[in-house]
Amino acid sequence: MRLNKVVWVLIVMLVVAAGMVSACGGAAPISTEPSEDSKPAATPEPAEPTESSTEPVEEEEPTMAPASADGEILLQERCATCHSLGRVEQTQKSREEWERTVARMVGKGAEVNEDEQAVMIEYLVEVYGP
Repeated sequence: MRLNKVVWVLIVMLVVAAGMVSACGGAAPISTEPSEDSKPAATPEPAEPTESSTEPVEEEEPTMAPASADGEILLQERCATCHSLGRVEQTQKSREEWERTVARMVGKGAEVNEDEQAVMIEYLVEVYGP
């Protein structure tokens, strides 16, 4: 008789857990980025300044990905939707030629704003320049 109670408790717990997962939108999407759970627990949180603290607390600058990484991502996300990246990889152009090419692609409908164009052109010149 005691075993039946344990089984029922486990079944109720599973149903509740399944309901919580379902209510939260299902399973989390797979990401290549480290999650909050996977970060080491030993990393201390920065201390909040107190009234007795005489030293100013320095705020850390946000880290930004290098322009080359951003340019590569933009190239993959925006250019490869219409054509293979092989077309780009087989080409060597000057800055002016890449600027004209990117402008032509935007004219054909590539969704790249001005800031993204600058990053992409910088990447193209760096990697696929003469």
